[in-house]
This record gives sequence, C-alpha cells and structure tokens, in this order.
Amino acid sequence: MKFSAPLLAIISLASASPVDMSPYKPESNVDAAFAPFVEEYGCPNHSRANLQGATSILAVKQNLLPPDGNKAWWHLIEGANVVSEDSKTKTINAKIVIQTTYTPGNCSQAHGNAAFTVAKGADGIPNWTAHTGNLLVYNLTVNTIQTPTDEACTAT
Repeated sequence: MKFSAPLLAIISLASASPVDMSPYKPESNVDAAFAPFVEEYGCPNHSRANLQGATSILAVKQNLLPPDGNKAWWHLIEGANVVSEDSKTKTINAKIVIQTTYTPGNCSQAHGNAAFTVAKGADGIPNWTAHTGNLLVYNLTVNTIQTPTDEACTAT
C-alpha cells in the first residue's frame, strides 16, 4: 500500500472510526460493492490479526485514541465517484466528513476525500472484498489534521 504523506495519522482515523453511510449518495457508475467495502474498512473492530500488512496504521490508530477514552471520531461518507479505471485497477474517491468529539461534548469536524484503488480480478471486476489484500492505494486528504477544529459538527 502507498499512503499520502504527511497524513498517516489521518489515515489511521479512517481505519479506526465508525462509518456513517446515511448521507451516502454515489454517482451512478460507482460499484454497489463499494459502500460495504468502505463500511468494513472503517470498522472499529480491526485487530493486528485482520490488518496484516498494516501494522504501522494500527499502531498510529492505537496511539491516537487516548487511554482514558475521552475522544471518539467517526466518518460520514457523503458521496463517491470513479476517478480512474483501467484493465487492472479501479479508483473511487469518497467525499467524507470526519467528526471528532471530546468528552464532554465539543464536537468538531474536518472535510476531505479518500481515494481507494483496488485490484481487479482476472475477470476484470474490481475486488471490493475487505481484508483480501486488494486495496493497492489508500490516499486520504483532509483540510486539517488538528483536533478539535474550529468548525462545529453539523448534521448532514
């Protein structure tokens, strides 16, 4: 996997956060399998065993969450579009909002895009099955990596 530096910390946010798909509105050419892939990718129940090859991401994720449990975050996936496709890969970009809450209250948010490039099988179909080694590139960009931000959380 390749990652867009210096955003390794935010990459870990994506893999650590619960994912809210309720505002999700993909463009018509986005594979239906992309939504459950993103939802599973952001599942908070990952462990070292099922994140093989992503030890550094997991370590950063574990360091970002404070041991006293006073910080939580989640992603709202607002939409998705195909940004590139060839005979071997497909890349879909998801528009995201990352919301962070410190106990008690103080919810703030950042905005960004997460691009997922997956391998296609011999049949030419993208493999949107999580944890199969098919995610070739994950590139996350956000407007800030600092929390809390100066933008209060909004309902989408």
